[in-house]
Parts: sequence; structure tokens; C-alpha cells
Amino acid sequence: MRTNRQYTIGILADDLTSAADGAAPFVQRGLRALVGRRRLPLQQAPVLAVDCGSRSLQASQAAQRASELAAQLASRDVLYKTVDSTLRGHVRAEIEAAFIASGRKTLVFAPAFPGAGRTTVGGVQLVDGIPVAESGYGRDPVHPARHSRLVELVPSSIGNVVILDAATQGELDAKIAALPDPESILWVGSPGMALTLAKWFAPAQVTSDVALAGGSEILVVVGSANPRSRRQADRIGVEHGVALLRAPVERIDDPHSILRDIAQTAARKLVDERFDVVIATGGDTMEAILDGLDISAFEILQELEPGFPLGRAFLENGRELLIAMKAGGFGDDNTLHRAIEQLRLGASVSGQVL
Repeated sequence: MRTNRQYTIGILADDLTSAADGAAPFVQRGLRALVGRRRLPLQQAPVLAVDCGSRSLQASQAAQRASELAAQLASRDVLYKTVDSTLRGHVRAEIEAAFIASGRKTLVFAPAFPGAGRTTVGGVQLVDGIPVAESGYGRDPVHPARHSRLVELVPSSIGNVVILDAATQGELDAKIAALPDPESILWVGSPGMALTLAKWFAPAQVTSDVALAGGSEILVVVGSANPRSRRQADRIGVEHGVALLRAPVERIDDPHSILRDIAQTAARKLVDERFDVVIATGGDTMEAILDGLDISAFEILQELEPGFPLGRAFLENGRELLIAMKAGGFGDDNTLHRAIEQLRLGASVSGQVL
């Protein structure tokens, strides 16, 4: 499948972290990527990703939005529909709507992300070896995972379907590379698939440094209910130039009100206290913060770690703001601490030359 041709890439996602995660591997290999929120970015780039913002909608509304945006992205050479690697959201409804609108002939469904412990064995999605619906993600207070078997999420209306098992990234790479006619496929998967597609459709890796100026302030917002996010926040400690906002450990009956309150507080701080960077855990968290800042699009710069993209947005007054985000369950206990150190030290990582 590898080629020297410059392909255009379209990415359709149901939440913000998925849109950014999907685009980041292409940026790592030299392509410029823009992310739009609920609509395509106004500018053009080799990689266009759009966050449907559909995970919190009703299934019928999610399907309609996926259909509309898939049709707008259908002219792109490669069309990639992201799904959460823990199969949360309106997966079946959005796949069906996007497939019909895309005009593609084949659906390839491969949500494995082995680097984060999400594998597919015998058509069952596992998290650290446990069927996802039986893991902690099945008890998520906002978006629980209800299915582990992939076939249960494949619409019966789609006749030509390929479901891929993968226990390692290498296995996923090999299986995807063996599939012919990539432009006729609606690719459906998580960041593991994005890593593979970027290897085939983007040029060689380049390196860059993204370093903050001395005195830069970082705001970390932990809105995810995942216990791993809380442990990551605990490891930050008290650092100069770093402020931490976190949701309470005990969730109240209305988790949406917690998210709204913490996002509103974060947005005020970012404007009034002139933070240079905001790091958020949970796609809903960053979505709400960007809503408060009236930011509708941004550019992906690089990945701090796989599944942890860094982007650049601009406030209404033209001031630049770096934004980094990850899903609540991604990473180990020191992931946030390492991200802060990378930004502070300007460590060399793979990405676009800025």
C-alpha cells in the first residue's frame, strides 16, 4: 500500500480527543493537520479532522451529524472514521451513517490500540485483557461501554465488512497493509489505526522542538472520572508555574454540572490569568473549555506521547494558546508529569518543524 503520492486525509470523530489523536500521527510524519469542531476547518490542509461533538447526543442526532460531515469529507482520498478504543458512544449508528454518506465500498473495522493496552482477540475488544464492557469503562458514569464483541456494532445494512484482530501494533500494521484499494474503504478504528495509516500515506518522520518561553504558565484540568486520571494528577505535585483544577473524587448525581463548572473556571483562568498552555484529561473537558473560549478550530503540532496530542489555538484577542489533551484512561501514572517536563525542557520529539 505504501506510496510516494501525496494523499489527502479526512478524519471524522465523535469527540475532540479522537479527532486530535487521529490527526497527530500524520503530523508526526510531516503533514499539516487542522481540527474543526462540529464543522470542517475553514482553511485547507493535507489532513482535515472534524469533531462531530456527537458522543453526548441522541443516537439519531449523532447519526445525522456523522452523515453530514462524512459527505463533506468524502472527496478526500482516505477517509478515516475514529471510534473510541473502549467502544463508547454511538458506534453502530455513526458507522452506518458515515458509510452511506462516504460512498465507500468496504468497511474495515479495527479498533485495537495495543500501545494503550486495547487489543482485539477473536473479535472481542479487550482492555488489559478484560472484555471492555466488563472493565471499568463499562461503569463509566457518562459514557459506559456496553459491547465487547465487534460484530454487535457492525450495521447489518453494510454487506462488505472486514473486522481485524490485533494484539500488537505490528500485527495491525501488517493486516491493514495487506488490504487493497484503500480509497474505496471507510477505515474505522482508534489511534492504533491512525498510526498505521500515517505510515502508509505520509512521508518520513521529522523532528521538532516545542519549548515554552521562560515564565510560561501551565493550567492542568482533570475533568475525567477515570481513576487513572486522578493518579496522574496526584503525581504532578506542587510545581512552579503549574496550576491544577480537578473534579471531585465523589461524583454527584449530575456529572454534567461538574464538567460545566470546572470548564467555566478553567476558561476564566486562561483569559484572566494569561496561562500559555492548558492540558486537559477527557475529551468532554477540553470540549467544554474550548466552548468557553469560543475556539472552533486549531492546528495539531505534535504528540507529547501516543494518544496525547499538542495543538495551537488562538483566543479572540489573537493571543496564542497551546492545548494538550488525552482521554482519561490513557497513559501511566506519570503521563501528565512527563508532558509538563517535555514542555518545560523543550525535549526533542517527533513532529512537524515549527
